[in-house]
Amino acid sequence: MFIATRLLCILFVCVFSTQIFASTAILKSPNDERQYRSLKLENGLRVLLVSDPGTDKAAAAMDVAVGSADDPKEYQGLAHFLEHMLFLGTERFPEAGAYQRFISEHGGHHNAFTSLENTNYFFDVTPEHLTAALERFAQQFISPLFNPEYVRREVNAVHSEFTSKIKDDGRRLYSAVKQVLHPDHPYGKFSVGNLSTLKANEEAALRSAMLDFYQQHYAASNMRLVVLGKQNLNTLEKTVRQLFAPIRNFEVSAPSPVPDFFKPEQLPAKLEVNSIKDQRSLMLAFPIPSTFKHHRSKPVMYLANLLGHEGDGSLLASLKQKGLADSLSAGSHFDNKHQEIFTLSLGLTQQGLDNYDAVLKEIFSYIRLIEQEGFEKRHFTEQARMLDVSFRFQEKSEPIHFVSALANALHDFSAESVLYAAYRLDEYRPDLYRQYLRYLNPDNTLVVLQAQHFDSETTSPWYETPYRIAALEPSLLKALRNVPLLSSHAMPEENPFLPDTLELVHERNQAIPELLINKTGIALWHQTDTQFNTPKANLFLSIRSPHAMASARNQNLSEILASMFRDTLNTFSYPAYLAGLNYQLYNHLRGLTIKVSGYSDKQSALLNRLLNTIKYGQLTETRFEIIKERLARKLANAQQAKPYEQAFTALHTQLLNPSWDEITRLNALESTTFEDLQNFRKAFFTNLNLAILSAGNVSRASSLNIAAQIESTLMNGATPTEVDRARVERLHDHPATYQHLTVNHNDNAMVMYLQGSQRDHQNQARMQLLTQMVAADYYNELRTEKQLGYIVLATYMPLMEVPGLVFAIQSPSASGEQLVSETYAFLSTLEQKLSDMPTDFFNRHRQAVISKINRQDKTLFQQSNYFWQEIDRKNEAFNTRAQLIDYLEKMSQQDMLSFLKEIFADALKNKFAILATPQDTIEIPNWKNQAARDTAPNYFSEY
Repeated sequence: MFIATRLLCILFVCVFSTQIFASTAILKSPNDERQYRSLKLENGLRVLLVSDPGTDKAAAAMDVAVGSADDPKEYQGLAHFLEHMLFLGTERFPEAGAYQRFISEHGGHHNAFTSLENTNYFFDVTPEHLTAALERFAQQFISPLFNPEYVRREVNAVHSEFTSKIKDDGRRLYSAVKQVLHPDHPYGKFSVGNLSTLKANEEAALRSAMLDFYQQHYAASNMRLVVLGKQNLNTLEKTVRQLFAPIRNFEVSAPSPVPDFFKPEQLPAKLEVNSIKDQRSLMLAFPIPSTFKHHRSKPVMYLANLLGHEGDGSLLASLKQKGLADSLSAGSHFDNKHQEIFTLSLGLTQQGLDNYDAVLKEIFSYIRLIEQEGFEKRHFTEQARMLDVSFRFQEKSEPIHFVSALANALHDFSAESVLYAAYRLDEYRPDLYRQYLRYLNPDNTLVVLQAQHFDSETTSPWYETPYRIAALEPSLLKALRNVPLLSSHAMPEENPFLPDTLELVHERNQAIPELLINKTGIALWHQTDTQFNTPKANLFLSIRSPHAMASARNQNLSEILASMFRDTLNTFSYPAYLAGLNYQLYNHLRGLTIKVSGYSDKQSALLNRLLNTIKYGQLTETRFEIIKERLARKLANAQQAKPYEQAFTALHTQLLNPSWDEITRLNALESTTFEDLQNFRKAFFTNLNLAILSAGNVSRASSLNIAAQIESTLMNGATPTEVDRARVERLHDHPATYQHLTVNHNDNAMVMYLQGSQRDHQNQARMQLLTQMVAADYYNELRTEKQLGYIVLATYMPLMEVPGLVFAIQSPSASGEQLVSETYAFLSTLEQKLSDMPTDFFNRHRQAVISKINRQDKTLFQQSNYFWQEIDRKNEAFNTRAQLIDYLEKMSQQDMLSFLKEIFADALKNKFAILATPQDTIEIPNWKNQAARDTAPNYFSEY
């Protein structure tokens, strides 16, 4: 698979065509009904306005062209620390949590990120509150307070963010790679920051350094703003000019020249990095000249498409056939306008790790094949054609992601081309492609191996990652320079899945799916829907079998079976993926699900192959052993996840029935054989129930033909049956429980669960409103004020429609018991807070929940997923959203007060929390046992 370049960061938000606004031609799609206008304010701020009268969310983003690469060496992490401090009050809105609370109370979200070169701030909100949100947002760039009393607190927050990810193997790998970079390269600095690099004990000096940094970089001309709202362009322009004109401007110093990523004598080299999880990977990093100015010919995309191809004759297909690798991706990273790094990343088998030299020989043999045969124009034409189709039929993305990506891209592209640049491919440059391919040679590479148990010479700072750097063996280097072509390699054939017909069907659109077939063992739901004006369709198929979750061993076999089907289909289906025709195949509690989505023209060919592979395809013991071992590593690696993630997993395992924890599954997996898989597959297809949704650019007759095709293939020899959904344990039937986990991490974590007493729409609405009212305050009090940890959240967590509210914290300083105590202290204040809450505040929270539930589906796939959930819960009216909104609109403050008293009375009586701590703890007996299931009434049992 190829990874897109930085140009494609807006791939899912950009489209093509032309319209004129304010004497500026902004290229956009005929499928894009939004209006655009670009501005440059007198203070130098460049702005893109987006008017979308139909949007259900307004959004804005400000991107500042400064990042962690600009940190002074004596204060590494300073840009990130400034990002944290900017949110904590302004002269006009001095309260530290005012901005966050306003966004939350009006149905929105906010966040920010600091990258190497940029800092990006963004939010969304209900459209009618955009102006008020922009007023608060703008003040952060006009008059932030940077209050001294919050300096130590936010250093602790940054440090908590650092410690929460200290055992993340991706960050550990990156920290080791940074040690190999040119010592003067700015990308080698520690970007996150911690108590040490930010000199936590010198608060006044840190604040002074931060103010200097802000004064040097936060100039209006160094910023890009994107605002999207319902208002017309004139109104948006008036608002933006009024609110953002006061941002000060000044001359930002030109950046210092950046050295090459590596010194000339450093490459070639091999870097061995020890991982915490049991994983094996190989990455080849090639420094290449920046391709930024070549966005019309896209050399990285062109080469990555060939190297990352997964069809017949591809590099990955050859490596998999020889048992050396499981996955491959190619692409570019870290384009700083001077250089970038082209990477080829592979997931290795144990055999591949032991024989990594053979993997390298395969790679450079394929690169040699591209040099000889890879510059035919048809490869370019296929890529250009699919980009063009994507331009024409692109669907909307979420406004918050749309504005964030565009604000970042506006630093690199004009407003006129920013929507088009990621898709523009109109210069066929074989000379340029050949020029860049020459950089992918053995003498210009850093070979990075990551696995457990390397003999390491040193450790990287910050993440304490053991690593060893050495020269490539001379004999290997010589072999790589002269590697022969291999008969297992071939250039991609012409793609048979490129769509020929892109016309929309001429049948009446249906607001909701229609049940066309409903008989024992099979149900077909059909919906013709071209409202998104795209020739795409979705085919969702649930293959349900009572054998899927009969035991922990069967759950393992279901997962292995799904993995082996995907593995078998990969070379066939990859060209379809490149042609905009995707499929997902995964196991779940009742069996297997297939989701085919994309351009409808060639879907039948892909579906036919999927069905025949699932029912009749040959599976091999060799691939079984590889996939079984991969599952074993996945289950074992779960114990290395972040503490709060492990706690969430344990919570789900405790509550869902049937379910098994990773250790139980790992023990069951050990003795599982290929014969077991064959027997399971036979049993699985003996008793079946099929549910089908065919939706989008598809006719009624086509859906019926699809159902007939599915039935004739899968139900041949099968007995129709009903398969129950999973059940949810009812906490009211069990004593108070704390579950203790011992984790390999320095942080403590707590996940506390409050369960609704009933699963009806009214209780679901109540729990969502309760979550809305407490989430921001819980975060502000326990994270911002008390500094218990970086990860602090209160979130709505329904399980099979059973409503639930979860509180979670991961802390580097507080014990698990303290986290529970602080959470209960917070809960004890809620009744009084709700009683004292002004009516307009309550109404604000209620409207925020309504706006979230009533959100528009931006794509056909989103809409089909919603209908699919409704089918699964047997709601043939497809009106869950409407039901929830109806209850919310009728709900009074007194209703919620009564609900609050009820649920917290139950919570105090039936405590249920997962504590994940690094200390050895006494395991509390698990109440989830067969006897309890057999004797306790379960009001949540499924149909």
